[in-house]
Amino acid sequence: MKILVIADIHGNATALEAVLNKEHDADRIIFLGDAVLPGPQPNETIALMRGMCDGTYIVGNHDTEMLQPEIFANYPAQWLAFFNWVVDNFEPAGLEFLNVLFAMGDYEEDGIPMRLHHGQVDGGPRYTLPDSPDENFHLIADGSSCPYVLFGHSHVQFTRRIGKQTFINPGSIGQNRCGKQVACYGLFEDGVYRQGEVPFDIRPWLDALDKVDTLDAFPDFKAWIRDGLVNGYGVGESEPWTRYAAEGYS
Repeated sequence: MKILVIADIHGNATALEAVLNKEHDADRIIFLGDAVLPGPQPNETIALMRGMCDGTYIVGNHDTEMLQPEIFANYPAQWLAFFNWVVDNFEPAGLEFLNVLFAMGDYEEDGIPMRLHHGQVDGGPRYTLPDSPDENFHLIADGSSCPYVLFGHSHVQFTRRIGKQTFINPGSIGQNRCGKQVACYGLFEDGVYRQGEVPFDIRPWLDALDKVDTLDAFPDFKAWIRDGLVNGYGVGESEPWTRYAAEGYS
């Protein structure tokens, strides 16, 4: 069996389509959260996701925000303009899709017990990264004894072994942070895990961003969002992302 593992699409339908085309023979999909927010192709992303094969699709923090916009009501003005544009332009079918995402927890895929988690821990560290202390990973496992713990949120593709558990982050489909124009993902094939990545045409995403008219009031911010996709540093070319890029992470 071939299981495609994806996370953090963030409204980048172009990147998701590239992955689905490359791994078109996947039997199942594990989705670790954050489908559309904040990204300029929310409806296109959901249309692709609704056509994907069966699997386990769990909720991320931005998926919850789409269903409960009051969560981001006090965000900075530029982010609020972007988030509200996504919410205001989102089609009802998308909300229906997000409403049935599963909770984080222990699941079984192809006979393998797995802990599936988005990666954000309330009251915990903002990100769990390749060189984070073991305690960060234990917070994600949350007492689970599953041999595999899968999570996203930090947008860095890596695998780390701690005790009897293997922690896997497949990286981000739509917002790479390690200096590459690629969509990152993971694959389980007959129980063996490996990382994957694929380049994608960024022009449709850039065209979609240009149409986010609420960001016209924040030209510097809009340019920063654009540059993040172009240079492969989705939240800015800064530490620790530049260091991970130098070390070969995606």
